[in-house]
Order: sequence, then C-alpha cells, then structure tokens
Amino acid sequence: MDFFEAQERARKRTNRLVLLFVLAVLGTVLVGYAAVMLAVTYTGDYQARGRRSYQARPALTQSWWNPQLFLGTAGGIITIVGLASLYKWSQMRAGGAAIAEMAGGRAVDPKTTDLRERKLLNIVEEMSIASGIPMPAVYVLEEEPGLNAFAAGLTTSDAAVAVTRGTLDRLTRDELQGVIGHEFSHILNGDMRLNVRITAVVFGILVIGLLGRGILQSVGRGRVRSGGKKDGGVVAILAIGVALMIIGYVGYFFGRMIQAAVSRQREFLADASAVQFTRNPGGITGALRKIGGYALGGTVVGKHTAEIGHFFFAQAFRSNFGGLWATHPPLDERIRADDPSWDGKLFEPEAVVDITRESFATAGFGGGTRYGANETVDRVYNAPADIPPPIPVQPVAFKPARIIADIGALTESHFRSAQLLLENIPARLREATRDPATAQVLVYGLLLNGDRAARDTQQQLVEKHAGTPAATALAGLRSALSVVDPAARLPLLQISLPTLRTLDRAALDRFVTTLDELVHVDGQVTPFEYALQKMLLSQLELAKAPARRVQFDSLTAVRNEVAVVLSSLAHLSAKDSAAAFAEGAAQLPVIRDQLALLPPAACGLEQVDAALDQLAVCALPIKQRLLVAAGHVIASDGTVTVGEGELYRAFAATLDCPMPALGQAA
Repeated sequence: MDFFEAQERARKRTNRLVLLFVLAVLGTVLVGYAAVMLAVTYTGDYQARGRRSYQARPALTQSWWNPQLFLGTAGGIITIVGLASLYKWSQMRAGGAAIAEMAGGRAVDPKTTDLRERKLLNIVEEMSIASGIPMPAVYVLEEEPGLNAFAAGLTTSDAAVAVTRGTLDRLTRDELQGVIGHEFSHILNGDMRLNVRITAVVFGILVIGLLGRGILQSVGRGRVRSGGKKDGGVVAILAIGVALMIIGYVGYFFGRMIQAAVSRQREFLADASAVQFTRNPGGITGALRKIGGYALGGTVVGKHTAEIGHFFFAQAFRSNFGGLWATHPPLDERIRADDPSWDGKLFEPEAVVDITRESFATAGFGGGTRYGANETVDRVYNAPADIPPPIPVQPVAFKPARIIADIGALTESHFRSAQLLLENIPARLREATRDPATAQVLVYGLLLNGDRAARDTQQQLVEKHAGTPAATALAGLRSALSVVDPAARLPLLQISLPTLRTLDRAALDRFVTTLDELVHVDGQVTPFEYALQKMLLSQLELAKAPARRVQFDSLTAVRNEVAVVLSSLAHLSAKDSAAAFAEGAAQLPVIRDQLALLPPAACGLEQVDAALDQLAVCALPIKQRLLVAAGHVIASDGTVTVGEGELYRAFAATLDCPMPALGQAA
C-alpha cells in the first residue's frame, strides 16, 4: 500500500469515525432523554406528594414523549459534546510536541551524552532520512516504567515520537528499532490525525459524565439537612447529577468502543511495515515478547495518558468488558502475525540493557565506520572532522513509477541507504545539527558557493548578520562541507529541523534573512539553493500552522500552475525541453491539450514558488498526478542528477508528500 492509498484509507476511516460519532451521540441523546424524563417525573412526584407521603415508586401517569423536553435535552447534550470536543481539539492541534508534553514527556536534548538517548535519536534520524519526512521531535516519558511508545501530531511536519523510560532502558537497539519503525508507519499512514480526532470525540462524550460526577461530589461535600423546603432542591440537584452520570458513562461506553474499533486493525499494518522496513522480525517481536513477559507490560500511569491510550504501541490500560474496549489486538496474535513459528514463550526483560554490548556507533555519534566501542563522548564530540574521500557525482537511473511508489513507503533499501549515508557524514557536521546556533551555521555552510570570492563574501555576510562566533564556526566547518557527499545535503537539513524549530520568531526571521542574502550573493539561484530554502520554509511553517484545507479538487483549476512546474523541470532536466514536457503532459490526459511549454522567463523559480503554493492546497489525487507527471519530465533521459532530485524532493515536501532521497530509491 503506497502513501496515497494509505492517506485515502485514513480519510475513509475518518468518515467512518464521523458516522460512529453521530451514532454514539444519538444513543447518548436517547439515554439522556430517558434519564431526564425519569428525573423530572420523580422530582415532580416528590414535590407534589411532600416528603412524608413520598413513595419509592411514583405514579407514572404522564406520557413519556415530550417533544420540547427531547429537543432541549438533545440540544444541551450536543452543545456540551461539541464544545468539549472542540476544546480538546484546540489543545492538541498545536502538534505532536504539545501532546507528548501533555502526557508528561521530556524532550530529549539533541546534545545529550546519555548513550541510550543518543541511540534513540540515531534510530529516529535513520528512519526520518529513509522515509523522507522531517525528523520528529523526540520525547521520553520519564515517570513511565512500562514498555510503550507512541507517535503524535497532525502532519508529518509536526510529528513527535515518545518512548517510556522502561522502553529506553529495557529494549535492545533492534527491539527499539522495531518499535520506532511501527510508530513511523503510523506517521506515514495518516493515523496520527485520526488519533487526535478520536481523542477529541471521546472526551466530548465523557465530559457529560464528568459534570455529573462533579455535581454529586459537590452535594456530598455540602451539609444537607433533612426536612424543610430545601429538600426538594437537593433532590433535584441529585437527580440532575445522577442523570448526567448515566448519560455521560453510557456515552463513554460507546466512545471507548469507537476508540477500540478504529484502532485495532491499524496495529497489524504498522507491525508489518516495521518488519518490512528493518527486515528484522526479531526486533518488533522481541519487544512484544518482553511486554508480555514483563509484570507491568505496556501499562502507563500518567494523569493524561488515559485520553491517548489508542496512540500507544501496546495496550496501555486494562481492557474492560472482555476485551471489548481493547485498543490493540492480543499480543500473541501480533507476534504470530510477524513470526508464525513463534514457540509461545515470553520473557522477562532485564532491568537495564547493557549498552556496552552494543557498538558505540549505534548510539549515533557521527559514523559507525570510524569510531569504536571504547570511544568516549567527549572525544567524539570534539574530534576533528574525519573527512572521507569525495564521492563522484553521477546521474542515477530514474523510474518515475518506482519513485512515486516509494513516497511515504518504509523499505529496507531506503533504511540501509540512510544508515550508510549517516555513517559517512563527518562527525562534526552530525554534531552541528544538535545545537540551535551551530545548526544555523551548518545550513549557512550548505549554501557556500563554489567560487572562492563568492564564498568569502558569504563568510562576511554571516559575520555581519549572525555575528563573529557564527562566522568562526562556519570557517571551522568549511573543510568538511567542501567534500560532503551532495546526496547528504538535504538529509543534514532534515535532521536539523527539530533544533531549528526551537528558534523564537526574531531568531528565525534573522536566520531566514541571512539565508536569502547568501543565496543571492552571486545574483542567481541554483536548483539546490531553491530546494533548500523551499523545504526549510515549508517544513517550519507547517510545523507552526494548522493543516491546510483543500481548495482545489480539479486539475483544470490549476492547469496554469501545472504548466509552470512541468516547464521549469523540462528546461532544467533535458536537452529536448519540448519532448520532456510532452512526456510529462501525457500523464495528465484530462488537461493535456490545455498545457503548453512555457518559455524560461515565464517559469523561473519565482513563478514555480507561486505555483507550488497553489498546488499545495490541492486534493491528494492531484498532487499524486502532478508528481507522476513531473517525474516523467525528469526521466525523459532515463536518469536523475543530484540537482534534479533535490528540486523534485523540494516539490514533494511542499506538497506534504514525504519522498526519500532519489539516489536511495534508484
């Protein structure tokens, strides 16, 4: 199942959620009406007869159908549920980091010297590069000894991955890799946004019961005297509290069933994706076997974690009603799905995995081929740049159908390529991504011009805008940057994003202004310079803004923008621009006759930028067809250069379609 199919499935699941939500609210309204009628009848009978003559069973002489009461009850319930759901949605729409912090998570410092945290960061970096998504924020739930993890967010650009302290301490690298691969599948399959919607829905239904509980607790804490006129008021308040409790918890029952019904099947898909990604079934099954054999299992105990139980890797809470509320399939079914020969044995995890048995490189200190298990953190962090020999830049074979299929996919080849790419990045550059100041300097360095005079001018610009320390740091990185594999440039930007997101608005504006001046120092913008700026700005903006609404669902409505993008690629990538453009246009039969190759002056990068902003708010099928057409333009000569690939990836990132490096996918 490719990225676009997965997103369509997520959309259908969302529609299913809406239907289930409507049914749950309808059921809640009917139960609520019955409870209110009962409360009104009992209260009225009590007041009519007086306390002394009150009998336990009232004379139910009135009709049980009261249209005005029904409409009032329905209106009140729908209003409360709607407002509560909107409140919870507003809390969580800030993105994955906000949700992780709500659950008690602590952000992992990118400069941490804790080997387990470095190992976790390294795994997330590998999977980010392999899948083509911006690196998620990484959190640890320090107060959670159980074995669990979750991914949260609304888009791939604001995602966060969180693991419990138990997971960090008790799982080996292979097992942790399997768990993180499972969570990346949820990120790519559009499950995160659905999870947030489920949380908002369930909270909206539950809040009625919470109101009822609050009323009863208030009455219980007060002093209620028997006798007198106030007795009728107390009875009325108690009746309202009981009615709200009944309404709320009946609704909560339906809400938990929705949560379970929508969540369970996705876990098998995510497990299978993790195995496909790492080609190591023992990783994820090992984690599941440890959860099954551990006394605490996957249990989480945080104050707000109950709201997001369906986010987690494993069942986070005890399931009531014979498993009816279970958000995850039974562990044995998940293990056998990935390992049919499993012998049924579970095992107790050791208290703390001995990380010294795993090579130092797996903790992610800048290159597995250059540092051994006995290296210290300080030596690696402060080591001089260990520069590998330059890698020749050659066009690679390019097949559009395969590239499009790889968008959002988890494949072993991407994963192994990402590991190799990270291992061959000099340690100094890897470490530069982990601090806000040096990450900015690193991005400045990625834009250094090939001309010596232009480079010197850029150095002066950095000193002018960012200060002498930044200019000195840039000078220290120039030797390593001059020979870094060109295919590693955008991945370096990817793993810098979590650090760059911590910049405040003033620092970010200064950073972006400096980048713009560095790009224009020679009076022209190269495809790579455009790609870097576009990817950086689009990802940072997406991380801070809500998901964009679809505004166009017809290719005809954006045919001019499509022509600009295809024409730009045709002039860049082929000797015969007209033939390349025609090959791309042929992939869009609906508007093929309305497309014409534009002259270079009409499809420069400025026009491309404006066109992409419009195409970014198109429906997903339009984005898919555009990327297919653009791929055929590039593939008109059968190969893709690094520059073409970087520009293509920038287009995909702007459209929020994660694409791995094309050299990996070839």
